[in-house]
Amino acid sequence: MLVASILKVFYWFGHYYSLSLLVQAVIMIGVQIVLLKVALDNRPSPGVKNSVEHVPFSNLDEKGFARPYEFWQWKSAKPYWMCLAYFVGALSFVQILLPPIARSDFYVNLLGYAGLAVEAILPLPQIIANHRTRSCKGFRVSVLVAWILGDVMKMSYFFCSKEVIPWAFRLCEHYLAPLHLALRSPAASSLPFKITLVPFPSGTGHMITSLREKEIDVAIGLTEGWIAGLAGKQQAQKDAASGGYKVVGHWVDTPLRWAIITGREREELHTVADLKDKRVGVSRLGSGSHIMSFVLAQKQGWKPDSLTPAVLGPFQALRNGVTGYDSSHPDQPTPAAEFFMWEHFTTKPYFHADADKPHPPLKKIGEIFTPWPSWLIVASTSVFPDPEHDEKLQQLFHVLDQGIKEFQADHDKVVRLLGTGELGCTYVEEDAREWLKDVRFTSSTRGVDRKVVDGVVDVLKVAGVIDPGMSNDEAAERVIGIPR
Repeated sequence: MLVASILKVFYWFGHYYSLSLLVQAVIMIGVQIVLLKVALDNRPSPGVKNSVEHVPFSNLDEKGFARPYEFWQWKSAKPYWMCLAYFVGALSFVQILLPPIARSDFYVNLLGYAGLAVEAILPLPQIIANHRTRSCKGFRVSVLVAWILGDVMKMSYFFCSKEVIPWAFRLCEHYLAPLHLALRSPAASSLPFKITLVPFPSGTGHMITSLREKEIDVAIGLTEGWIAGLAGKQQAQKDAASGGYKVVGHWVDTPLRWAIITGREREELHTVADLKDKRVGVSRLGSGSHIMSFVLAQKQGWKPDSLTPAVLGPFQALRNGVTGYDSSHPDQPTPAAEFFMWEHFTTKPYFHADADKPHPPLKKIGEIFTPWPSWLIVASTSVFPDPEHDEKLQQLFHVLDQGIKEFQADHDKVVRLLGTGELGCTYVEEDAREWLKDVRFTSSTRGVDRKVVDGVVDVLKVAGVIDPGMSNDEAAERVIGIPR
Protein backbone atom coordinates (compact mmCIF):
# COMPACT_ATOMS: atom_id res chain seq x y z
CA MET A 1 0.00 0.00 0.00
CA LEU A 2 2.93 2.34 0.71
CA VAL A 3 4.38 1.77 -2.77
CA ALA A 4 0.96 2.17 -4.43
CA SER A 5 0.33 5.45 -2.60
CA ILE A 6 3.73 6.85 -3.58
CA LEU A 7 3.05 5.97 -7.22
CA LYS A 8 -0.36 7.65 -7.04
CA VAL A 9 1.20 10.87 -5.72
CA PHE A 10 3.66 11.05 -8.62
CA TYR A 11 0.88 10.10 -11.05
CA TRP A 12 -0.97 13.24 -9.91
CA PHE A 13 1.77 15.48 -11.36
CA GLY A 14 1.09 14.10 -14.83
CA HIS A 15 -2.67 13.67 -14.64
CA TYR A 16 -4.35 15.99 -12.17
CA TYR A 17 -7.12 14.02 -10.46
CA SER A 18 -9.38 14.93 -7.57
CA LEU A 19 -7.59 16.75 -4.76
CA SER A 20 -9.38 14.61 -2.17
CA LEU A 21 -7.84 11.45 -3.65
CA LEU A 22 -4.39 13.04 -3.58
CA VAL A 23 -4.86 13.93 0.08
CA GLN A 24 -5.95 10.34 0.74
CA ALA A 25 -2.74 9.04 -0.88
CA VAL A 26 -0.54 11.40 1.17
CA ILE A 27 -2.28 10.43 4.43
CA MET A 28 -1.94 6.76 3.52
CA ILE A 29 1.83 7.22 3.03
CA GLY A 30 2.12 8.69 6.51
CA VAL A 31 0.04 5.93 8.09
CA GLN A 32 1.97 3.18 6.30
CA ILE A 33 5.33 4.67 7.35
CA VAL A 34 4.21 4.68 10.98
CA LEU A 35 2.95 1.10 10.59
CA LEU A 36 6.27 0.00 9.06
CA LYS A 37 8.24 1.54 11.92
CA VAL A 38 6.04 -0.16 14.53
CA ALA A 39 6.44 -3.49 12.75
CA LEU A 40 10.23 -3.14 12.54
CA ASP A 41 10.56 -2.05 16.16
CA ASN A 42 8.50 -4.95 17.48
CA ARG A 43 9.49 -7.89 15.31
CA PRO A 44 11.57 -10.81 16.70
CA SER A 45 15.29 -10.20 16.93
CA PRO A 46 17.40 -11.30 13.94
CA GLY A 47 19.35 -14.50 14.04
CA VAL A 48 22.64 -12.62 13.80
CA LYS A 49 22.74 -9.40 15.76
CA ASN A 50 23.17 -6.19 13.79
CA SER A 51 23.93 -8.09 10.60
CA VAL A 52 22.50 -7.31 7.20
CA GLU A 53 23.02 -10.07 4.67
CA HIS A 54 22.60 -9.44 0.97
CA VAL A 55 23.19 -12.89 -0.45
CA PRO A 56 21.09 -13.87 -3.45
CA PHE A 57 18.47 -16.52 -2.84
CA SER A 58 19.25 -16.95 0.85
CA ASN A 59 16.83 -18.15 3.55
CA LEU A 60 15.30 -20.84 1.37
CA ASP A 61 11.92 -22.05 2.49
CA GLU A 62 10.94 -25.69 2.63
CA LYS A 63 10.25 -25.69 -1.11
CA GLY A 64 13.59 -24.14 -2.00
CA PHE A 65 12.32 -20.63 -2.81
CA ALA A 66 13.69 -17.38 -1.43
CA ARG A 67 13.46 -13.74 -2.43
CA PRO A 68 16.47 -12.37 -4.33
CA TYR A 69 18.79 -10.50 -1.96
CA GLU A 70 16.31 -11.23 0.85
CA PHE A 71 14.14 -8.40 -0.49
CA TRP A 72 11.91 -7.00 2.26
CA GLN A 73 13.16 -9.71 4.64
CA TRP A 74 16.24 -7.89 5.83
CA LYS A 75 17.47 -8.41 9.37
CA SER A 76 17.82 -4.73 10.29
CA ALA A 77 15.67 -1.67 9.72
CA LYS A 78 18.09 0.43 7.66
CA PRO A 79 17.65 -1.40 4.31
CA TYR A 80 13.87 -0.82 4.43
CA TRP A 81 14.23 2.94 4.74
CA MET A 82 17.04 3.03 2.17
CA CYS A 83 14.90 1.10 -0.29
CA LEU A 84 12.04 3.60 0.10
CA ALA A 85 14.46 6.52 -0.17
CA TYR A 86 15.94 5.19 -3.43
CA PHE A 87 12.46 4.53 -4.80
CA VAL A 88 11.19 8.06 -4.05
CA GLY A 89 14.51 9.55 -5.17
CA ALA A 90 14.34 7.80 -8.55
CA LEU A 91 10.78 9.01 -9.15
CA SER A 92 11.73 12.55 -8.06
CA PHE A 93 14.76 12.51 -10.36
CA VAL A 94 12.57 11.72 -13.37
CA GLN A 95 9.91 14.24 -12.33
CA ILE A 96 12.30 17.15 -11.78
CA LEU A 97 15.26 16.58 -14.08
CA LEU A 98 13.70 14.63 -16.97
CA PRO A 99 10.49 16.58 -17.83
CA PRO A 100 10.14 15.12 -21.37
CA ILE A 101 9.81 11.68 -19.79
CA ALA A 102 7.78 12.85 -16.80
CA ARG A 103 5.21 14.52 -19.08
CA SER A 104 4.96 11.73 -21.63
CA ASP A 105 1.68 9.86 -21.76
CA PHE A 106 3.48 6.51 -21.59
CA TYR A 107 5.31 7.34 -18.36
CA VAL A 108 2.28 8.93 -16.68
CA ASN A 109 0.06 5.99 -17.61
CA LEU A 110 2.77 3.58 -16.44
CA LEU A 111 2.73 5.21 -12.99
CA GLY A 112 -1.05 5.03 -12.86
CA TYR A 113 -1.34 1.42 -13.92
CA ALA A 114 1.55 0.35 -11.69
CA GLY A 115 -0.02 2.00 -8.64
CA LEU A 116 -3.38 0.47 -9.46
CA ALA A 117 -1.88 -2.98 -9.99
CA VAL A 118 0.08 -2.92 -6.73
CA GLU A 119 -3.00 -1.88 -4.77
CA ALA A 120 -5.21 -4.42 -6.55
CA ILE A 121 -2.98 -7.39 -5.71
CA LEU A 122 -2.45 -6.51 -2.05
CA PRO A 123 -4.51 -9.50 -0.79
CA LEU A 124 -2.52 -12.03 -2.88
CA PRO A 125 0.35 -12.64 -0.39
CA GLN A 126 -2.17 -13.35 2.37
CA ILE A 127 -4.18 -15.64 0.10
CA ILE A 128 -1.02 -17.56 -0.93
CA ALA A 129 0.14 -17.90 2.69
CA ASN A 130 -3.25 -19.25 3.81
CA HIS A 131 -3.34 -21.64 0.86
CA ARG A 132 0.13 -23.04 1.65
CA THR A 133 -0.66 -23.61 5.33
CA ARG A 134 -4.18 -24.84 4.60
CA SER A 135 -5.26 -22.58 7.43
CA CYS A 136 -6.64 -19.12 8.14
CA LYS A 137 -4.66 -18.85 11.36
CA GLY A 138 -3.44 -15.30 11.83
CA PHE A 139 -5.88 -13.84 9.32
CA ARG A 140 -8.40 -11.55 10.93
CA VAL A 141 -11.87 -11.15 9.45
CA SER A 142 -11.73 -7.47 10.35
CA VAL A 143 -8.91 -7.00 7.80
CA LEU A 144 -11.08 -8.48 5.05
CA VAL A 145 -14.01 -6.31 6.07
CA ALA A 146 -11.79 -3.22 6.04
CA TRP A 147 -10.55 -4.02 2.53
CA ILE A 148 -14.07 -4.50 1.21
CA LEU A 149 -15.41 -1.42 2.98
CA GLY A 150 -12.58 0.77 1.67
CA ASP A 151 -13.11 -0.34 -1.92
CA VAL A 152 -16.88 0.08 -1.65
CA MET A 153 -16.45 3.62 -0.32
CA LYS A 154 -14.02 4.48 -3.12
CA MET A 155 -16.35 3.12 -5.79
CA SER A 156 -19.22 5.05 -4.24
CA TYR A 157 -17.13 8.19 -4.40
CA PHE A 158 -16.57 7.77 -8.13
CA PHE A 159 -20.09 6.79 -9.12
CA CYS A 160 -22.30 8.60 -6.63
CA SER A 161 -20.50 11.80 -5.66
CA LYS A 162 -21.78 14.90 -7.41
CA GLU A 163 -18.34 16.40 -7.11
CA VAL A 164 -16.89 14.15 -9.79
CA ILE A 165 -18.26 15.36 -13.11
CA PRO A 166 -16.50 14.33 -16.32
CA TRP A 167 -16.49 17.37 -18.61
CA ALA A 168 -15.43 17.19 -22.23
CA PHE A 169 -13.89 20.14 -24.05
CA ARG A 170 -13.88 19.60 -27.78
CA LEU A 171 -11.61 21.94 -29.67
CA CYS A 172 -8.54 21.72 -31.84
CA GLU A 173 -5.36 23.38 -33.01
CA HIS A 174 -3.09 25.93 -31.35
CA TYR A 175 -5.99 27.91 -29.88
CA LEU A 176 -6.21 25.34 -27.08
CA ALA A 177 -2.69 26.20 -25.83
CA PRO A 178 -3.89 28.29 -22.84
CA LEU A 179 -6.31 25.52 -21.92
CA HIS A 180 -3.49 22.99 -21.73
CA LEU A 181 -1.54 25.41 -19.55
CA ALA A 182 -4.60 25.93 -17.35
CA LEU A 183 -5.01 22.21 -16.76
CA ARG A 184 -1.37 21.94 -15.69
CA SER A 185 -1.86 24.59 -13.01
CA PRO A 186 -2.50 23.74 -9.34
CA ALA A 187 -5.86 25.54 -9.57
CA ALA A 188 -7.15 22.88 -11.97
CA SER A 189 -6.48 20.09 -9.49
CA SER A 190 -8.89 21.67 -7.01
CA LEU A 191 -11.83 21.60 -9.42
CA PRO A 192 -14.69 19.36 -8.22
CA PHE A 193 -14.89 17.70 -11.63
CA LYS A 194 -12.67 16.06 -14.21
CA ILE A 195 -11.95 17.77 -17.53
CA THR A 196 -11.37 15.64 -20.60
CA LEU A 197 -9.80 17.23 -23.67
CA VAL A 198 -10.68 15.74 -27.04
CA PRO A 199 -9.35 17.26 -30.31
CA PHE A 200 -12.31 17.84 -32.62
CA PRO A 201 -11.35 18.16 -36.29
CA SER A 202 -14.90 18.18 -37.67
CA GLY A 203 -15.62 21.76 -36.68
CA THR A 204 -18.17 23.80 -34.75
CA GLY A 205 -21.18 22.28 -36.50
CA HIS A 206 -20.38 18.86 -35.10
CA MET A 207 -19.89 20.32 -31.63
CA ILE A 208 -23.38 21.83 -31.82
CA THR A 209 -24.78 18.38 -32.58
CA SER A 210 -22.82 16.88 -29.67
CA LEU A 211 -24.10 19.53 -27.26
CA ARG A 212 -27.70 18.92 -28.29
CA GLU A 213 -27.27 15.18 -27.96
CA LYS A 214 -25.79 15.73 -24.46
CA GLU A 215 -22.47 14.17 -25.40
CA ILE A 216 -20.45 17.14 -24.13
CA ASP A 217 -21.08 19.80 -21.50
CA VAL A 218 -18.78 22.71 -22.39
CA ALA A 219 -17.12 23.62 -25.67
CA ILE A 220 -14.91 26.29 -27.21
CA GLY A 221 -15.44 27.05 -30.88
CA LEU A 222 -15.97 29.60 -33.61
CA THR A 223 -18.14 32.63 -32.83
CA GLU A 224 -20.14 32.60 -36.06
CA GLY A 225 -20.93 28.90 -35.74
CA TRP A 226 -22.30 29.21 -32.20
CA ILE A 227 -24.49 32.23 -33.02
CA ALA A 228 -25.77 30.81 -36.30
CA GLY A 229 -26.62 27.57 -34.52
CA LEU A 230 -28.90 29.41 -32.08
CA ALA A 231 -30.31 32.23 -34.20
CA GLY A 232 -30.04 30.88 -37.76
CA LYS A 233 -33.06 30.40 -39.98
CA GLN A 234 -33.44 26.69 -39.28
CA GLN A 235 -33.22 27.04 -35.48
CA ALA A 236 -35.39 30.19 -35.48
CA GLN A 237 -38.39 28.08 -36.41
CA LYS A 238 -38.03 26.18 -33.12
CA ASP A 239 -38.47 27.15 -29.51
CA ALA A 240 -35.49 28.98 -28.01
CA ALA A 241 -35.19 26.33 -25.30
CA SER A 242 -34.37 23.69 -27.93
CA GLY A 243 -31.05 25.29 -28.76
CA GLY A 244 -29.22 22.94 -26.41
CA TYR A 245 -26.53 25.42 -25.37
CA LYS A 246 -25.86 29.07 -24.54
CA VAL A 247 -22.83 31.27 -25.11
CA VAL A 248 -21.30 31.93 -21.68
CA GLY A 249 -17.85 33.41 -22.28
CA HIS A 250 -15.13 34.78 -24.54
CA TRP A 251 -11.94 32.96 -25.48
CA VAL A 252 -10.14 34.88 -28.25
CA ASP A 253 -10.74 38.60 -28.84
CA THR A 254 -8.95 38.86 -32.20
CA PRO A 255 -10.39 37.83 -35.60
CA LEU A 256 -9.63 34.44 -37.14
CA ARG A 257 -7.48 34.33 -40.26
CA TRP A 258 -9.07 32.00 -42.81
CA ALA A 259 -7.03 30.78 -45.77
CA ILE A 260 -8.92 30.29 -49.04
CA ILE A 261 -7.59 27.04 -50.44
CA THR A 262 -7.81 24.98 -53.62
CA GLY A 263 -5.82 22.14 -55.18
CA ARG A 264 -2.36 22.96 -56.52
CA GLU A 265 -3.20 21.41 -59.88
CA ARG A 266 -6.44 23.40 -60.30
CA GLU A 267 -5.12 25.58 -63.10
CA GLU A 268 -8.50 27.21 -63.69
CA LEU A 269 -8.47 28.76 -60.21
CA HIS A 270 -5.99 31.56 -59.51
CA THR A 271 -7.82 34.31 -57.60
CA VAL A 272 -10.85 34.69 -55.34
CA ALA A 273 -12.80 36.13 -58.28
CA ASP A 274 -12.56 32.72 -60.00
CA LEU A 275 -14.63 31.15 -57.20
CA LYS A 276 -17.95 32.85 -57.98
CA ASP A 277 -20.78 30.36 -58.50
CA LYS A 278 -18.48 27.48 -57.54
CA ARG A 279 -18.69 24.71 -54.95
CA VAL A 280 -17.25 25.40 -51.49
CA GLY A 281 -16.20 22.49 -49.33
CA VAL A 282 -17.53 22.65 -45.76
CA SER A 283 -17.09 20.33 -42.82
CA ARG A 284 -20.79 20.46 -41.88
CA LEU A 285 -23.75 22.66 -42.58
CA GLY A 286 -23.76 25.38 -39.95
CA SER A 287 -20.04 25.05 -39.24
CA GLY A 288 -17.60 27.94 -39.34
CA SER A 289 -16.35 26.89 -42.77
CA HIS A 290 -19.95 27.02 -44.02
CA ILE A 291 -20.80 30.38 -42.40
CA MET A 292 -17.64 32.00 -43.76
CA SER A 293 -18.72 31.16 -47.31
CA PHE A 294 -21.62 33.59 -46.86
CA VAL A 295 -19.26 36.20 -45.41
CA LEU A 296 -16.96 35.75 -48.42
CA ALA A 297 -19.88 36.15 -50.80
CA GLN A 298 -20.98 39.31 -49.01
CA LYS A 299 -17.46 40.77 -49.10
CA GLN A 300 -17.12 40.01 -52.83
CA GLY A 301 -20.53 41.47 -53.64
CA TRP A 302 -21.98 38.12 -54.73
CA LYS A 303 -25.46 36.85 -53.99
CA PRO A 304 -25.69 34.91 -50.68
CA ASP A 305 -26.52 31.70 -52.56
CA SER A 306 -23.82 32.11 -55.19
CA LEU A 307 -21.66 29.47 -53.54
CA THR A 308 -22.90 25.88 -53.34
CA PRO A 309 -21.87 24.08 -50.14
CA ALA A 310 -20.39 20.60 -50.55
CA VAL A 311 -20.41 18.79 -47.20
CA LEU A 312 -17.13 16.85 -47.13
CA GLY A 313 -16.30 16.29 -43.45
CA PRO A 314 -13.16 17.03 -41.43
CA PHE A 315 -9.96 18.73 -42.53
CA GLN A 316 -8.45 15.79 -44.41
CA ALA A 317 -11.66 15.22 -46.36
CA LEU A 318 -11.71 18.92 -47.32
CA ARG A 319 -8.14 18.68 -48.61
CA ASN A 320 -8.95 15.60 -50.65
CA GLY A 321 -12.14 17.25 -51.87
CA VAL A 322 -10.35 20.08 -53.69
CA THR A 323 -7.51 17.92 -55.04
CA GLY A 324 -9.84 15.13 -56.09
CA TYR A 325 -7.66 12.51 -54.47
CA ASP A 326 -9.32 9.12 -53.98
CA SER A 327 -7.31 6.26 -52.49
CA SER A 328 -9.29 3.72 -54.51
CA HIS A 329 -8.53 5.58 -57.79
CA PRO A 330 -5.39 7.64 -57.16
CA ASP A 331 -4.78 8.21 -60.89
CA GLN A 332 -8.28 9.58 -61.54
CA PRO A 333 -8.81 12.76 -59.50
CA THR A 334 -12.45 13.70 -59.06
CA PRO A 335 -12.72 16.99 -57.14
CA ALA A 336 -15.85 17.40 -55.03
CA ALA A 337 -15.37 21.15 -54.52
CA GLU A 338 -13.44 24.04 -56.02
CA PHE A 339 -12.22 25.49 -52.72
CA PHE A 340 -12.59 25.48 -48.96
CA MET A 341 -11.62 27.82 -46.11
CA TRP A 342 -9.72 26.82 -42.98
CA GLU A 343 -7.54 28.44 -40.33
CA HIS A 344 -4.36 29.77 -41.93
CA PHE A 345 -1.64 28.19 -39.76
CA THR A 346 -3.33 24.81 -39.60
CA THR A 347 -3.49 24.75 -43.41
CA LYS A 348 -0.05 26.25 -44.11
CA PRO A 349 1.93 22.96 -44.09
CA TYR A 350 -0.22 21.79 -47.01
CA PHE A 351 0.21 24.84 -49.27
CA HIS A 352 3.60 26.27 -48.28
CA ALA A 353 6.51 24.90 -50.34
CA ASP A 354 9.81 24.27 -48.58
CA ALA A 355 12.87 22.05 -48.93
CA ASP A 356 11.15 19.05 -47.39
CA LYS A 357 7.94 19.49 -49.37
CA PRO A 358 8.66 21.38 -52.62
CA HIS A 359 5.32 20.41 -54.18
CA PRO A 360 2.58 20.63 -51.55
CA PRO A 361 -0.88 19.38 -52.61
CA LEU A 362 -2.73 22.66 -52.02
CA LYS A 363 -2.41 26.31 -52.97
CA LYS A 364 -3.65 29.42 -51.22
CA ILE A 365 -5.43 31.94 -53.45
CA GLY A 366 -6.62 34.37 -50.81
CA GLU A 367 -7.57 34.92 -47.21
CA ILE A 368 -10.37 36.47 -45.21
CA PHE A 369 -10.67 37.60 -41.60
CA THR A 370 -13.76 37.26 -39.46
CA PRO A 371 -15.25 40.70 -38.69
CA TRP A 372 -15.66 39.67 -35.03
CA PRO A 373 -13.75 38.04 -32.13
CA SER A 374 -13.08 34.52 -33.29
CA TRP A 375 -13.68 32.10 -30.38
CA LEU A 376 -16.39 31.86 -27.72
CA ILE A 377 -17.22 29.45 -24.89
CA VAL A 378 -20.59 27.71 -24.69
CA ALA A 379 -22.24 25.50 -22.06
CA SER A 380 -24.96 22.88 -22.30
CA THR A 381 -28.35 24.13 -21.08
CA SER A 382 -29.27 20.66 -19.86
CA VAL A 383 -26.27 20.59 -17.52
CA PHE A 384 -26.29 24.32 -16.70
CA PRO A 385 -29.88 25.59 -16.88
CA ASP A 386 -28.88 28.78 -15.02
CA PRO A 387 -25.28 29.39 -16.17
CA GLU A 388 -25.10 32.94 -14.79
CA HIS A 389 -25.38 31.66 -11.22
CA ASP A 390 -23.66 28.29 -11.58
CA GLU A 391 -20.78 27.94 -9.12
CA LYS A 392 -19.00 25.21 -11.10
CA LEU A 393 -18.85 27.36 -14.22
CA GLN A 394 -17.44 30.19 -12.14
CA GLN A 395 -14.68 27.88 -10.90
CA LEU A 396 -13.97 26.83 -14.46
CA PHE A 397 -13.67 30.42 -15.66
CA HIS A 398 -11.14 31.11 -12.90
CA VAL A 399 -8.95 28.21 -14.06
CA LEU A 400 -9.21 29.28 -17.72
CA ASP A 401 -8.21 32.83 -16.79
CA GLN A 402 -5.12 31.46 -15.02
CA GLY A 403 -4.14 29.53 -18.15
CA ILE A 404 -4.47 32.64 -20.31
CA LYS A 405 -2.36 34.67 -17.86
CA GLU A 406 0.42 32.08 -18.02
CA PHE A 407 0.13 32.02 -21.82
CA GLN A 408 0.48 35.80 -22.09
CA ALA A 409 3.29 36.02 -19.53
CA ASP A 410 5.86 33.91 -21.40
CA HIS A 411 5.49 33.69 -25.16
CA ASP A 412 8.94 32.11 -25.53
CA LYS A 413 7.73 29.20 -23.41
CA VAL A 414 4.63 28.88 -25.59
CA VAL A 415 6.77 28.81 -28.73
CA ARG A 416 8.88 26.00 -27.27
CA LEU A 417 5.80 23.99 -26.26
CA LEU A 418 4.17 24.45 -29.66
CA GLY A 419 7.39 23.17 -31.19
CA THR A 420 7.40 19.99 -29.09
CA GLY A 421 3.75 19.11 -29.62
CA GLU A 422 3.05 19.04 -25.87
CA LEU A 423 0.06 21.35 -26.34
CA GLY A 424 -1.69 19.05 -28.78
CA CYS A 425 -0.21 20.42 -32.01
CA THR A 426 3.21 21.09 -33.53
CA TYR A 427 4.29 24.34 -35.20
CA VAL A 428 7.68 25.56 -36.35
CA GLU A 429 9.02 28.59 -34.50
CA GLU A 430 8.41 30.95 -37.44
CA ASP A 431 4.70 30.09 -37.63
CA ALA A 432 4.26 30.10 -33.86
CA ARG A 433 5.76 33.58 -33.51
CA GLU A 434 3.76 34.94 -36.44
CA TRP A 435 0.56 33.58 -34.89
CA LEU A 436 1.40 34.95 -31.44
CA LYS A 437 2.05 38.38 -32.96
CA ASP A 438 -1.59 38.71 -34.05
CA VAL A 439 -3.59 36.66 -31.54
CA ARG A 440 -4.99 38.10 -28.31
CA PHE A 441 -6.83 35.95 -25.81
CA THR A 442 -9.41 37.57 -23.57
CA SER A 443 -8.36 38.76 -20.12
CA SER A 444 -11.62 37.54 -18.53
CA THR A 445 -13.42 34.55 -19.98
CA ARG A 446 -16.72 34.87 -18.10
CA GLY A 447 -19.64 36.56 -19.83
CA VAL A 448 -20.53 37.67 -23.37
CA ASP A 449 -20.42 41.18 -24.76
CA ARG A 450 -23.80 42.09 -26.29
CA LYS A 451 -22.11 44.34 -28.86
CA VAL A 452 -20.17 41.38 -30.21
CA VAL A 453 -23.34 39.33 -30.62
CA ASP A 454 -25.15 42.23 -32.32
CA GLY A 455 -22.26 42.71 -34.73
CA VAL A 456 -22.23 39.05 -35.74
CA VAL A 457 -26.02 38.94 -36.08
CA ASP A 458 -26.01 42.01 -38.35
CA VAL A 459 -23.44 40.46 -40.69
CA LEU A 460 -25.18 37.08 -40.74
CA LYS A 461 -28.49 38.77 -41.58
CA VAL A 462 -26.93 40.37 -44.66
CA ALA A 463 -25.31 37.05 -45.53
CA GLY A 464 -28.70 35.36 -45.38
CA VAL A 465 -27.81 33.06 -42.48
CA ILE A 466 -30.18 34.76 -40.00
CA ASP A 467 -33.65 35.94 -40.97
CA PRO A 468 -33.55 39.75 -41.33
CA GLY A 469 -36.94 39.85 -39.62
CA MET A 470 -35.50 38.57 -36.33
CA SER A 471 -34.81 41.42 -33.95
CA ASN A 472 -31.39 41.69 -32.33
CA ASP A 473 -33.06 41.46 -28.92
CA GLU A 474 -34.58 38.08 -29.80
CA ALA A 475 -31.27 36.87 -31.22
CA ALA A 476 -29.42 37.96 -28.06
CA GLU A 477 -31.99 36.19 -25.88
CA ARG A 478 -31.47 32.98 -27.81
CA VAL A 479 -27.68 33.26 -27.74
CA ILE A 480 -26.46 34.79 -24.48
CA GLY A 481 -26.27 32.68 -21.33
CA ILE A 482 -24.10 35.01 -19.23
CA PRO A 483 -24.13 38.71 -20.18
CA ARG A 484 -21.27 41.08 -19.42
